[in-house]
Amino acid sequence: MSEAITPVGMVTNGVKMIGETMLPGASLLMDGNLTEGAAHAALGLAAATFVAPWAVLVVVADSFSKSISGKNLWQHVKIGKKSASAETSSATTVEATA
Repeated sequence: MSEAITPVGMVTNGVKMIGETMLPGASLLMDGNLTEGAAHAALGLAAATFVAPWAVLVVVADSFSKSISGKNLWQHVKIGKKSASAETSSATTVEATA
């Protein structure tokens, strides 16, 4: 995944990041993805109101990540369930070493 980053792309990403500091979901809204942008804005408002400032940072990071790479934050850090084949192979490995 070696995409060349142009100066225009860097400026665009910088503008998106500045937008995220003002409104969570701004980068998605700038991309024209109104549904996900509005959802991130609502989640950011709810996180700021009911949870804590760190929760807003998670929403902002997820929105920015989705905007520039097309993947949500948890897809980058590999949080989630293992596939059935991965679980089977890890179980087989454990049995073989035991």
